Amino acid sequence: MAEGGEHSISVRGSDADFEYLCTPCADDGNDEQALKYCPECKEYLCAACIKCHLKFSATKKHTLYDNEYQHYEGDSVDTTSDEEHGFKCVFHPDRDIEIYCGDHDMVYCALCVAKEHRQCSGILELEEAADKIPVNKQENILHQIDCLQVKIQVSRQKKEVNLIALDQDKNDILKTIEDVERMMINKVKALASDAKANTCTRYDSLKKDIQDEDLVLLRAITDTVELRKKLETQADLDAKWQFTRYILHRYIIAKAENMHDRVEKDEKKMKCFKNDELIQKVSTADCLVQVVGSKISVKNNDKPIHQKSRKEVIIKGNGDIETCSIYGICQLTDETIVLADHTNKKLKRLDKDFSIIDSLKLESNPVSLCLTGKTEVAVKLKNDTIQFISITDKFIEKQLINLEGGYHIGLIFNCNELWSYSGTGINACNREGLIIKSFNKNSFEGTLFNPLGKHLIPIAADKEFIYISDLKSQVACIDREGNVWSVIKAERLELITRACFAPNGIMFLAGYTSGNIMILNEKGKCLGELVDGLINPDSLCYDNKNHQLIIGHKNKDILTIITTDECL
Repeated sequence: MAEGGEHSISVRGSDADFEYLCTPCADDGNDEQALKYCPECKEYLCAACIKCHLKFSATKKHTLYDNEYQHYEGDSVDTTSDEEHGFKCVFHPDRDIEIYCGDHDMVYCALCVAKEHRQCSGILELEEAADKIPVNKQENILHQIDCLQVKIQVSRQKKEVNLIALDQDKNDILKTIEDVERMMINKVKALASDAKANTCTRYDSLKKDIQDEDLVLLRAITDTVELRKKLETQADLDAKWQFTRYILHRYIIAKAENMHDRVEKDEKKMKCFKNDELIQKVSTADCLVQVVGSKISVKNNDKPIHQKSRKEVIIKGNGDIETCSIYGICQLTDETIVLADHTNKKLKRLDKDFSIIDSLKLESNPVSLCLTGKTEVAVKLKNDTIQFISITDKFIEKQLINLEGGYHIGLIFNCNELWSYSGTGINACNREGLIIKSFNKNSFEGTLFNPLGKHLIPIAADKEFIYISDLKSQVACIDREGNVWSVIKAERLELITRACFAPNGIMFLAGYTSGNIMILNEKGKCLGELVDGLINPDSLCYDNKNHQLIIGHKNKDILTIITTDECL
């Protein structure tokens, strides 16, 4: 045995070939070869003891070294204090702290400085740094620690309360899902029960009709059989009675033929017409309920948003003959910007710096554009069609559907439905072009929304609602069934045709003829006017990442880019 510090160290072999034995096992009288050394416990450890060492909470964070560590440092365990031996580097625990970096306001070992801080100008030796840089008294550090601990404890208490509230949220949502599921199942069962009862009632009615008609045919057979018997059994009659018999028998035959003809062509059938609208809604629904998780924001979204900068970028390409008219703008998830150029019959793709990457020639003038997927858009064309286009490394034209009102702007996508302006009202169709529902001015009689004209146009949508304009100064927030939830009246805007959203429900509304853009919060409260003096703003898109409002115009070869305050 060789003594080292407070613990005994067992070794085997010559000085040139040390083989350290596991300290805990040696204390029990067993010789197990050590694989690691723990300088904090001053113990050598075998494979089994290493597992135990890393298992218990008191020792699992200890740094273990190869068993040669103690041999290289000397046979005795170093018992010097931190002040005598030096503090250890945070990034290299086996090295002493030697240098202070003023650029990063942190102390490091020489290896850190050699590898990561060669370009720093504020490198000082510890002694020099201690002389030049005053430090807070220990009492200040202790006070900071105490304050930090209080803050942490308060935060932990808040987290505990938050967790309890979150559990309640989960239970409430699960109950809501069960209630919705039960309601829908009960509704479907009730509809199915009514349909079955109606089917049975209809069947019984038609069955009785067929049985009655069969009795009529049987009566006609009976009459003709009796008539034949009379003709075969009656003796010769004089001319008067022969005439009378002839007329009567002809009447009976005509009556039987009439009964036969009346019931023979009347075939009874039953047919089922499915509720395609209901089936379509259920089969294409993305979710039963929508569950969102978010932090409770303490920021005030009533804070006005200001214009920080404004610039214009040219978006006319080399092959463009006409002056550009941008009737639609979308931004893909990779920040790619897609423009619908009406006059040049093109879709244009721009990079994040607004430079044209490529374009796609369309068969007709695009009048509206909306995002339908992460890499897919739908383009409404002047020839009464809507073209779906996938945009990856190139443009790929997909399905084409027919929809009336192609000459008019106004197209949005919500819950797998396309809402399009038809010229007076709004048609909502599925991706195959089947019109599911329609709305016009009369659809909103008796509601909060009283359109000032006869026109209705969809201008924007979020995950829950669709926003429609009366092409004057009003915007209604409606759900997919047409129920009006709120009405926005923006008197300073004239001819509202476009809108877009920024984070936290902030909405930008553009007045086409008034040439200005108003800002509203999620409750419809006006937060002010962002910009005026625009010429025919005909499309809007908000870049959430760069906090930029992108504005397209009619008959202008530019985009206007407004950089705003962060919309939070």
